Amino acid sequence: MTPGKLEHVIKCTKNLNVLYIEDNIFVQKQTTKMLESFFNKIYLANNGKEALELFEKENLYNLVITDIEMPLLDGISFIETIREYNKKIPIIILSAHDNKSYFLKTINAGIDGYILKPYTLEQIVETLEYIIEKYDLQKTFDNMIKLEFNFIWDKDKRLLYKDDFQIKLSKNETKLFELFIETNSMIKTYEEIEYYLFDDCDDNTKKIRNLIRRLKIKLQYDLFDTIYSYGYSLKYRQV
Repeated sequence: MTPGKLEHVIKCTKNLNVLYIEDNIFVQKQTTKMLESFFNKIYLANNGKEALELFEKENLYNLVITDIEMPLLDGISFIETIREYNKKIPIIILSAHDNKSYFLKTINAGIDGYILKPYTLEQIVETLEYIIEKYDLQKTFDNMIKLEFNFIWDKDKRLLYKDDFQIKLSKNETKLFELFIETNSMIKTYEEIEYYLFDDCDDNTKKIRNLIRRLKIKLQYDLFDTIYSYGYSLKYRQV
């Protein structure tokens, strides 16, 4: 495995959230340490039943990694249930079981990778690379624009997130972010903002200032800096 391949995989996965299901706490802790090198956040479940409750409660996950044999609800039953209403989320089996019947059942249930324990870093990278290509996760990475204070703008969905939680924006607040991000710009003049948001330019910045002020109160952070007598700048996260 080349360093370039590892770097590419991490680049495409580092904004993603993973639901990881493993009933062996020792294995869970060790594997979580490894997964943290690749993913933004790891959500843990100790069995299929607990994982299913998490999955149905929150829409936070970009990938599922699960064991097979677990109490309360096994991995195969969990996958079959998930696939009834979500056929697109990538699912990886990480298990010590190499029984042929298990393998065939997971294939039929709709998995994207089967990794045998003890796994290697190369196995993980190869599987993730396959998933990146299959689900076009490079596009997902490119669409997730990092802003200051851990805010993320999803260009594809036109949504703002803070620590994985969606921030509900008004129509004009959404258009404000779009104006900066869709044009790949850091600074916009008062006139540009006013014309784009309100379809006019009457040389009155009051509407813009009120919009920025309300947005600051809603977010509890100031994502837009005032450029005196010129306009505003959007705060992108500095890498």
